[in-house]
Amino acid sequence: MRTVASLTDDLLVEILSRLPVKSLRRCMCVSRTWRGIISHPHNQRQLPQTLEGFFYMPRSEPAPAPSFTNVTGTGRPLVSPLFDFLPQHQSIFLLSCCNGLLLCRCWEGQDDFHYVVCNPATEEWVRLPDSINAGTECMARLGFDPAVSDHFHVFEFSEDHDISQPGMEVYSSETGEWVHKENGWIDTEDDEAFVSLVGHHSGDVFLNGCLHFLTMDDDIAVVDTEGKTWRKIPIPELCTVDLIQKSQGSLHFVSFLETDERMVELVVYVLENYLSQEWILKHSTDASYIFGEREIDLIQGFQWVAMHPDCNIIFLTVGWDNTLVSYDMDHHKIQEICDLGGDDNPRYLPYVPLYSELQTLHA
Repeated sequence: MRTVASLTDDLLVEILSRLPVKSLRRCMCVSRTWRGIISHPHNQRQLPQTLEGFFYMPRSEPAPAPSFTNVTGTGRPLVSPLFDFLPQHQSIFLLSCCNGLLLCRCWEGQDDFHYVVCNPATEEWVRLPDSINAGTECMARLGFDPAVSDHFHVFEFSEDHDISQPGMEVYSSETGEWVHKENGWIDTEDDEAFVSLVGHHSGDVFLNGCLHFLTMDDDIAVVDTEGKTWRKIPIPELCTVDLIQKSQGSLHFVSFLETDERMVELVVYVLENYLSQEWILKHSTDASYIFGEREIDLIQGFQWVAMHPDCNIIFLTVGWDNTLVSYDMDHHKIQEICDLGGDDNPRYLPYVPLYSELQTLHA
């Protein structure tokens, strides 16, 4: 029987590549040899990745070039936010990031843009054909799960909050076409297919083949890539500023809740039973611990950034200078990372690199 010590580096990397990120991190403590193998740049392309940083940019379009900060707030950015590997464009706006791929709106003029899906780690990209909404700024989100398929989907919704959603357009990289799907979110009270979309600050999640996003009706709208599954999941608390994220394989809901004692608490729920829509309170703490000596201003004094995909850490910005901070729920620890400055209400996209080359990103 072969021992671990007798394994070749290539075979060991093949075995380690099948582990989740958390287990892989623990393997780095086995020995100096294992740490060297896991941290080697060549092997990094085969091993599972974790959160490396955040893209951020102004809300308005067309916009200046995006910025990027590493999750540590120090060192050279992991990826260049200039996106100079993309075809010529006047400006670029990042719409969605999912498992290493980015959905971009590339502007060629004041009123002319097209969608591009790209991988900053490999500099691969593909331009999408125009949808029927060409020239109209819609809410567009990306769905991609490399553990299931190399193919991706793009969901496109109207941003007109004054009318019922007529449905959505879905692009499939497998067919190379956009397909219209009729709205399946039915309001049982007035039998209208109505859903009001919430802005970018609340996050969106692609999980179990479905896109999840918050609505203005205090629930989470869910739809699959084929337009066959349409459902709404009630949120666990009626809070004011909410965030949904995928962490450790489950849907999480994060918010600040004002208690009866006029105190403000940070609450974190996890959807443990997806079918029964049962939310479990995972963590809560006094908001003053998060804000420190700063005034607790839930309107202009903070903004959600992300929840770590592999552990119980929340990222947000606080104060006028947009100080990026992390809150470790397990150790009840706050850490100031860096001052991002700039725009009053920027858009943040957490980034986990994908080093695999995809045929779907070749025109």
